[in-house]
Amino acid sequence: MSKKIIDLLNRYGPMLSGKLARIFEKEYGVSNMAARQALSRARSPVNKIYTLSFEKNQKFFYLEHQFMSQKYVDRLLEAIQESSQVNWIYICAFQSQCGYVSKSILPALVSSPINNVKGHKLHQRVIEDLIKCHVIEDYNETHWKLSDWVSDTGQNLSRSTGIEVVKKQIIHDFASWARNINLVGYDSFKTIFESAEFANFQWAFTAPSYVQPLYDLDLQKNGFVIGDVFYGKTADTEDIQFFINKLAIIRKYKKLSNFLPVLLLESATAEALKVLKEQKVVVAFINNLFDQRYVELLAEIVNIFTNASAIVAKNPAQIEKLFLEISKSEGRYNDMIGDLFEIMVGYYYHYVGCRYLTIGKRIRIPDSDKTNELDLLVERDGKVIVVECKATRQPTNETFVEKWLNKNIPQIRKWLNETYPNIRNFEFQLWSLGGYTGKAAGMLQEAAKNTKKYKIEYFNKSQILDMVQQQNVQHLADLLRKYF
Repeated sequence: MSKKIIDLLNRYGPMLSGKLARIFEKEYGVSNMAARQALSRARSPVNKIYTLSFEKNQKFFYLEHQFMSQKYVDRLLEAIQESSQVNWIYICAFQSQCGYVSKSILPALVSSPINNVKGHKLHQRVIEDLIKCHVIEDYNETHWKLSDWVSDTGQNLSRSTGIEVVKKQIIHDFASWARNINLVGYDSFKTIFESAEFANFQWAFTAPSYVQPLYDLDLQKNGFVIGDVFYGKTADTEDIQFFINKLAIIRKYKKLSNFLPVLLLESATAEALKVLKEQKVVVAFINNLFDQRYVELLAEIVNIFTNASAIVAKNPAQIEKLFLEISKSEGRYNDMIGDLFEIMVGYYYHYVGCRYLTIGKRIRIPDSDKTNELDLLVERDGKVIVVECKATRQPTNETFVEKWLNKNIPQIRKWLNETYPNIRNFEFQLWSLGGYTGKAAGMLQEAAKNTKKYKIEYFNKSQILDMVQQQNVQHLADLLRKYF
């Protein structure tokens, strides 16, 4: 029987077990049950993917030599799209953000629960299965990455970061709006980076509400406003499916608090709007909630993240305009400043002068399959400077410093030696606005003193501010004093 299955897979290519059983049944004149039994007994070189969940408990069949071939890739993606909506929604979430998603917000962009819901696979399990099947990768400590073979569009971490920054801002401003009109409890909301949970799912926004009809007068029980956000393109029916699926699941719960579902959108197709209307969803278009300048600013922010190096080098006035607008906003964009820190440091080096500058450069370590992301790469005064930026208010600890000194720097240095064969003057800098723990500072001091083949420098907020003021980079000085 295995020979017959091998013959079919060679002729027709990889496919789901349901289709393979039907072909087997037709070609060899057996019953469907006999065909399925033959598939269940198939052995090497016939392989099956067990980890991904497909409709009707189907398995994806392929031959060993077909693994990761173009036909394998095309057929697997086709099978996921047609028969594994839970996994396809994850792929869509990554594609909508240019291939990268923060680990902390991914559960809010998909329809898998973060806590147990009968009949539904946990988010963590889905992630593990997608990694096993090489659909996504563990990119770094903060981000997942869609594997290159899956993506049908260009992958861009910088643009993805810009989209996430804007999403965070939109949710923050919606929360402020809802609070100001008394729709939700004052300062009781949770947002996208704060594990906003409701009914065992993660959302971009959750908040208790004490207004009718959300508030149950008979039970004296508050209701909730829950919401998600989609930004970066015109949302179609596929883009909103994650939100619709979550609602469909929780609406089957018994004794669930009253809730109002809100989806924040930049724009949407007529078909998507029809679905949302049928599902009784409040559609909040960003340009209707806020003014036109706000909408334009969001687009500028994404553009600046996407093209940070070119804009800093060729159009720094655009950066200055953004800094000025943030400074005048009376705290509206406070949460955004940390995300802009790498661009701020890039602007500093452009201002003081450099031969070459790039922000967010992804490199591949020589003789390795490992990659690394350089926050900032600068050529200046005959040397190459690699800058690591930490914008958190918490002190950088010894765990991070130990990894930076003993793992990151050696890997990056291998790449520098190969990329710059005529330069041996390399400098590694750590800029930490939150300063350093005592142990971390001691490790850095010792490394800076004893390292001879390259230079190590590290700065805290006070030192950064001194450098900025000495060079008269006024926009940065104002932001650092005001927000940190």
